[in-house]
Amino acid sequence: MEAVANVIMNRLGHEGFPNTICDVVTQGSEQGACQFSWWCDGRPDEVMEEDRYEIAKEIARQALNQQLPDRTDGALYFHQRTVAPPWAADYIKTIEVGEFFFYRPLGDASH
Repeated sequence: MEAVANVIMNRLGHEGFPNTICDVVTQGSEQGACQFSWWCDGRPDEVMEEDRYEIAKEIARQALNQQLPDRTDGALYFHQRTVAPPWAADYIKTIEVGEFFFYRPLGDASH
């Protein structure tokens, strides 16, 4: 969860990405191609696991207060290890966390 929060915060205000957290998270949903698949996966958003929700809220609090270290080394992108998006070859893999690979651009360009 922390690494995904890092990506959201890294995208915030970065050229090519929106300037608000809500806009970063919902980017692409207007075209049906969400940047964060959980945003438009069609599942209900009701809290089912209170303990995990409390962890997520604490991570969000830390991110918003700039108290969350960036463990992704500036990553702007990520994907599950079970997929191989063609764009991944154009970026530097910075870290693997659980089932996910995280990437940052070679320079300042965004995807």
